Amino acid sequence: MLTAAAMCVAAASLVSPEAVSRGQGADTAESHHTAGVEHHLQRSLDAASREYARTLELDPPSTPTPAQLEIVRRFAPRVYAQRDEFFPLKDFAAILHPDKRLIAYHLFWEDDIDFPEDNDPCDHEVMWVRYSADTRSLEQVWTYFHGRILEGGEPALRDARANGMRARVNAQWGKHGSMPAGWESLPILANTGDIEWQYLTRDKPITLKQYNEATHRKLSTEGRRLLDHPIARRLGWPRRFNGTWEDFVDFSRLVETRAFLDRAKMIQVSRWNSATINQHFLPYNFRPKTEWPE
Repeated sequence: MLTAAAMCVAAASLVSPEAVSRGQGADTAESHHTAGVEHHLQRSLDAASREYARTLELDPPSTPTPAQLEIVRRFAPRVYAQRDEFFPLKDFAAILHPDKRLIAYHLFWEDDIDFPEDNDPCDHEVMWVRYSADTRSLEQVWTYFHGRILEGGEPALRDARANGMRARVNAQWGKHGSMPAGWESLPILANTGDIEWQYLTRDKPITLKQYNEATHRKLSTEGRRLLDHPIARRLGWPRRFNGTWEDFVDFSRLVETRAFLDRAKMIQVSRWNSATINQHFLPYNFRPKTEWPE
């Protein structure tokens, strides 16, 4: 099921970056990471990186053992893009929680069709799995979907069991909201942050299928945001989705995430996703997202 409300990007209520810089916050990994995320969301990237570096000084990540690498690789998701997806997946990373049986898998698509102006050279998405104590099976699957966390439940687990314990993730065309197997019937509540707001049923839950039908209507008629933005125009971004509803949900292009893990080896053991990505993985900016689903 979907969480009752959209999850916050980070726990911003802990310690503000201003308080930490004035010495009012505790010198803990948690307080520095919270300050780092707040700076990051404000696009104060030098300040964010300083806070992230201090976070990892206080609570360093570790290189995964061979056994941990095998766990991360075993449960790497099967990612399916829409058949005509314009943006490729440019990077993929995994962070294994040191104390809980959780793995965060981070997807970095080349961009987001609706945001040519956001100064982010990627579209950062994430999904998580919880694995069993014997490390052989999955117990839960979650995906990040436009500020919300979708809980896959039994349909997602059933699909994973039929596919070597690798959960399926479907990525929306152009926007890359991540959806688990069985996504069609998941409940979702529209909010004013949804670009499709005017196309959506409001004030009561709808299914994710209905939400995506509204997304298709918006993208296939009105088109993407900022149709005449010069960056999107120069890079040849599609102005609209040119296809039917059936085309829009044709998630048939497999993106093999294990190949990314084997090639780039962006895998660490850490509590701190954003700090680890910033300090260990990517030479470019990304937007921080929810750290863990629970």
